[in-house]
Formats: sequence, structure tokens, C-alpha cells
Amino acid sequence: IIRDMEDFSCAVFAADGVLVAQADYIPAQLGAMSLVVGSVLGRWGEEIDEGDVFIANHPYMGAMHTPDINILQPVFVEGRLFAWTGATAHHLDVGGVNPGTEGPDLREVYAEGVILPPIRLYRRGQDNRDIFDLLSENVRDPLSTISDLRAQRAACALGDRRIGELIDRFGKGAIATGFRQAIDAVERSTRALLKELPDGEVEADGFMDDDGRGGPPTRIHARLIKEQDRLTVDLSGSASQVSGAFNVPWASTRAAVVYALRAMTDPSITANDGLLRPLQIVCPRGSVLNPNPPAAVSVRHNTCQRLADVLVRAFSDLWPNSAVASSTVTFAAMNLSSSAPGSGRRSVLSDVLGGGTGAHADGPGLDGVDTYMANVGLMPVEVAETNYSVRVLRTELIEGSQGRGAFDGGRGIRREYLILDGPEVATYYAEQTNERFRPSGVAGGGDAAPSRVTVLGSDGRPRDLPQKATIEVEAGTIVRFETSGGGGFGRPSEPVRAGG
Repeated sequence: IIRDMEDFSCAVFAADGVLVAQADYIPAQLGAMSLVVGSVLGRWGEEIDEGDVFIANHPYMGAMHTPDINILQPVFVEGRLFAWTGATAHHLDVGGVNPGTEGPDLREVYAEGVILPPIRLYRRGQDNRDIFDLLSENVRDPLSTISDLRAQRAACALGDRRIGELIDRFGKGAIATGFRQAIDAVERSTRALLKELPDGEVEADGFMDDDGRGGPPTRIHARLIKEQDRLTVDLSGSASQVSGAFNVPWASTRAAVVYALRAMTDPSITANDGLLRPLQIVCPRGSVLNPNPPAAVSVRHNTCQRLADVLVRAFSDLWPNSAVASSTVTFAAMNLSSSAPGSGRRSVLSDVLGGGTGAHADGPGLDGVDTYMANVGLMPVEVAETNYSVRVLRTELIEGSQGRGAFDGGRGIRREYLILDGPEVATYYAEQTNERFRPSGVAGGGDAAPSRVTVLGSDGRPRDLPQKATIEVEAGTIVRFETSGGGGFGRPSEPVRAGG
């Protein structure tokens, strides 16, 4: 999931933990990592030494969910803390009751694998063997996990060297000034963009199919108040935290707001904490978007996708000239305990499927991509079949899954996995299987089709199962995902001139 699907991000922070720059690989991780650096500083303060490297994945200490592990390295210059480098990545498995760690029906974060507050993975440049040994005995694929952690640490070390090269060339004073100016420049740009756009107050809402445990739909609500160069995002109308694992820790909620603001103003703006300065986010504790511990959060990304869509819907009402139809927020996923066909080495298959993006005034949506805040790649068939005892029977775009319009939305994806060995444990989930909550069109465009998950037993007959579940599967089982497309833009009979 890191090597082939690129579910990771790297970043540079100032000494106080403020985000200076972050790669735009995974928008869900934008605006989040600086909270983890703040937790490291708050816990260790003056005890941080040169050569230390910290690890953390605690969802209630700035992280997003336990599979997203943060590795952070302090950068020292002349014996003083000068900056931080960081890499966050989604790991195949961090333990817990389910292979792949996630589970929509989990109740508490304690079921979601090893929880790591900010602690040292390396002490003054040396392995902290206690932590490596602890992790190796608590995850299902220690070879992959430990190797990926070392790769993250190597990325941080490279960042440290690059900062050192800049300081050698320009001096530490110039680089420190450059950090401050980069953040200030993003703030100024964001304020200028907001000031150019119309003021107003709008509301929008959307719903999750359920709470992860078969409960009622979960409401996500946003109220936007835009005044001059400031934006208030009030999320207090959203549902209270739920009993399943669809709760969203604060880091991910903040990242969703940052994503939507960039997407609807200027996506080319550098990603740093200057984006947060014109923002006020209102979201009370105990909300599904800001839960109290120990609420489960492992499947929080589906809720983040719905929040992103609600924010895009609200921005489209506030700024009609920038309106865009809804993209899929299905985020279909499967985690499967399995083994490599050749070596027999045990591991966990972890795959996610995108769908269609919404159409807009400049053209149709995109087919078969991981929308909004996700942006991970689709696992190559060769990788799946080489590393796991599965066969991918088909991967295809679904004609008719898109919303029609003057410009059509993008198409969703159909993918089928044949389980070759069993029994194994599979966790699968998808959103927008309720037709009421399918992606919506805009400006008269049509809605997209809903999503669907079908599990066929070894006898070829569909099993009577919910759309989100952790189940035991036998050899010969087929798991079929069909994801929704994007909404259409404009009435089909009324062609829209590019540019509005």
C-alpha cells in the first residue's frame, strides 16, 4: 500500500512544529502532521536530543488512525533544534482484532492495533530495540512493517541532509527566514483569494449510510460563513460520535477543511499551516467529527470523504461560478489475510477502489480515480496475484454509473477478487450503497448510480451479507465491488460552453 499505491506523505516543519511544506500526495494527510509534531514537543520538550527519531500513531494525540504511522526526526543545527522532517504512511497492519487492523464495526480504539503515543524509535541515532521488538510481535507482517518504518526514517534522514545542504549554502538565518516567509506567503495568498470571492453564508449536509454497525444514517453538516478574508466552517450540526469506527479524529477533520478550501480556491497554493490562519473551525467534542476517546476511528476516511463532499457542495452554493458536481465518496476497501503463492509468507492484502469525479463547467469528470482526499493508486493486478492467494477476475469501468449532463461525471470501477485459499478473514466496506446518498449532479446534471458490494460463495450464489462486514471466506469465494461514478453538470439537452 506504500510502495505500489503510494499512500504516504513527507513534510518539513519549523522548530515549533508549524508545517512549512508538505508533498501533495495524499490530501487527507495535509494539515494533520503538524499536530503530531506538537504532541512530540509537548511530551518531550527539552529532552529531545540530536539523532532521536520519534514514532506516533495515536488518533487522540494528533494522528489520524492507527495504520497511519508518523515518523518524525528533529533537525539540529549547532546543537540547537532548528526544524523537523516527517513521513507518514499507511501500514498494511498494526495489529488489532482484524487483519489489516480496520473494521467498521469496532467500538473502541483499543481494538485497532498498537497505539503509539510520541515515543522514540531511535535514540541518538541508534535503534530503540524495545520498540522494534514490541512492534514485531504485535503485527501480522513484521517484515513489511519494520522495513517500511526504516524506509520512513530514511526519508526523514534525507530531509535532514537536504536542510543541512541549504544551510551550508545560504546560512541558517536565511533558511529560518525562508520558513517564516513561506508560511506568511500562503496566508497572504489565501486571504487574497478569499477577499476576491463573494461573501455569504450557506449550509449543506450529507449522510453516511450507517454508523458502521448497521445503525441509522449519520449526518454530516457544514455551515460556511465567508466575510472578507476570513472563513468560518461550523460543523456543529453534524451527528454525535457513533458506536462504530466511522468517527473522525480532529487531525483528519482539520485536513478535510484545508483540502476543500484549497480545492475550491487555488489547488496550486503551497500546502503549509499558513492556510489555517484565515480559518475558524467550529466542531464540538463528542461529535462524529471530533470524538471523545476511546471511540473507534479506523474507518474514519470514509467519513472524511463525505465531509469533503459536503464542503464542496456548500462552496458550490456560495460560489456558483466554481460549482462542481459531487464525486464518489464510496472509498471501497478490502483487507484480507492471505499468503504469497510461492513462499507461503503470511501477509495482509489491503486494496481500495476509487470511482468517478464530478463534472464541472469546463468538462466531464474523471473515470476510475481515488477522489477528493484520498489519491492512492489502484493495486496492480500483478502485485495482488504475486503477493497474495487471490485472482483478480476483472477490473473495469462501469458504463452507466456516472451522472449524465451537458458534461457527464466520471465512471465508477468494478473489481472482482477470487479467494484461492481458505478459510481466511476479510474486512470489506463501501459507502453510498444507499441510493438516497449517491453522488449528486449540479446545475441540472443527473445523479450517479449507488455503489454495491456482493459476496458470492464458493457455490456461486450471493451471500446475504451487509455492505460492510468482517467475515470468514472459503476458497472459491468472490468479492465484487462496484463503485459509484460522479455527478453530471448541466442539463443533457443544454450544452455548456467551456469556462462557464
